[in-house]
Amino acid sequence: MNKSITTIIVDDQASCIEILSKDLARYPEIQIIETTTSSEKAKKIIIKQQPDLLFLDVEMPKITGIELLNEIRSSIHSNLYVVFYSAFDKYMIDALRASAFDYLLKPYEPNELADIIKRVKKEIEMGRINFEQSMRRLLSDDRKFALQTITGLLLLRRSDILYFQYLNEHRCWQMMLTDYSVHRLRLNMTAKEILSISISFLQVSQDIILNVDYLLSIENKTLRCMLYPPFTEIDIKASKRYYSKIKETLEII
Repeated sequence: MNKSITTIIVDDQASCIEILSKDLARYPEIQIIETTTSSEKAKKIIIKQQPDLLFLDVEMPKITGIELLNEIRSSIHSNLYVVFYSAFDKYMIDALRASAFDYLLKPYEPNELADIIKRVKKEIEMGRINFEQSMRRLLSDDRKFALQTITGLLLLRRSDILYFQYLNEHRCWQMMLTDYSVHRLRLNMTAKEILSISISFLQVSQDIILNVDYLLSIENKTLRCMLYPPFTEIDIKASKRYYSKIKETLEII
């Protein structure tokens, strides 16, 4: 597996987050992008970051992890792997009913965590293989596909789309086409769903997904993305966090 597994840890005890973070550091493919002890902050960062893997404490002061997951379910992608973990196994049945990928009892043994990571890696790898095969068939040419916007269904080709931008104030993604028109996507559209549309769509920063068919170069110092004419004046910068992923993906392409 070449790509990292983006991971968020939610636990009301900072000490538990620290222990789990140290244990996960043994796995180079696991990239912890956020941790929080706040259930309210957790909802926001999970929706915004759309991680591959979520370690979610079941028992928190204001809300259970199961309730938290149910509240945000419509705003997260379907391929999120959720591992509930708790000091009590009485929540296990409820967690499984909430479609948890796995359940980890505190304190856990190293081999128990290792088994979970192994299962996650296997599931993700199989998903990527199936996705890449289907994309090669589907996108062998620049055929049309349908994309739901807030005003209606839009029929597009991959080459019609320049980039997507996340609008924090509206909590949704906006798409800019090559004719400079902009269209807001449905509110629960996630970055993962956008990226799954085409292998040409690449996330270059937290709030920008770019059609790399129009990417000419990335400046080393500024990380500015230089686009092909006539889009040279558009100002898009890659983030340091995503730059290594960009290079990795472009090498694969």
